[in-house]
Amino acid sequence: PQAVVARAVDVSEATLAQIVNHNAWPRTSPGEVRRRLASWLESQGIDTTKSFDAVQGAATPRTAGTTDKTSLSEEENMLLKKQVLFPATKKAFGLFRDPFA
Repeated sequence: PQAVVARAVDVSEATLAQIVNHNAWPRTSPGEVRRRLASWLESQGIDTTKSFDAVQGAATPRTAGTTDKTSLSEEENMLLKKQVLFPATKKAFGLFRDPFA
């Protein structure tokens, strides 16, 4: 399991999950973590000559500052129109101004 590998490589399980699932290496000493992971894989009899080649050319994850135009227009369509309370409702609850404004 991942927990065994994480302990052997001396990283947290969450860090190893980020590496495996999102190709997100730790910011501090990613080369050292990569070396320890490669040596652990070799000790398990796994050939590591091309282990990280596939992820080198992979697309990097999107940053939080970027937006996708399709999702933006989809969000605009999902916005609700402003709804006002009936005067009788305002009177019943003692609301003299719009609580949603």
